[in-house]
Amino acid sequence: MPPLFKQKEIIYVGRLDCNQKRVLRILQTWALLEQRYPDWRLTIVGDGPDRVNLENQVFESQLENVSFEGFQNPRGYYERASILLLTSEFEGFPLVLPECMSFGVVPAVYGSYSAVYDIVEDGKNGLILPYDKKGYNAALMAEKLSVLMQSSDERQRMAENAIVTSRKYSLDSVYQSWEKLFDSLF
Repeated sequence: MPPLFKQKEIIYVGRLDCNQKRVLRILQTWALLEQRYPDWRLTIVGDGPDRVNLENQVFESQLENVSFEGFQNPRGYYERASILLLTSEFEGFPLVLPECMSFGVVPAVYGSYSAVYDIVEDGKNGLILPYDKKGYNAALMAEKLSVLMQSSDERQRMAENAIVTSRKYSLDSVYQSWEKLFDSLF
């Protein structure tokens, strides 16, 4: 696979809701990374009830390389970003994961719900911060992200694997699975 030309950008795509999505965790993680990686940026794509509170948190924390984009078509962000950070407390099947992976965006997720382990393989096609009863560990997630941020080869390897994994969730693949199931019934 030819090299993917990605920017040094971490994105979050989704609803700005601190109860389920826990976007504040993303800002806590970013606060540990921003000064170490001044050539990287965090882009938050989406809107929701906690946007103003999150923007205030960025201001109070004096974070400079953070952009709130509002509700947008995420395609352009997927095309250019290197990493997607998802720190939700709970999810069903987060479509944002196979969607971003299909563009070679490496997912870094909090393993607080079982579906994430069906999509992401830690160290192969993304990063999983294991669930901890004590709570989300921003320092450990920042440590895991640092490995990717420092190594374009590692990002490329995981991005290629992410693209391959995402094909399991393509329309054609899902259609074929259903077709096999229906054929087996008759």
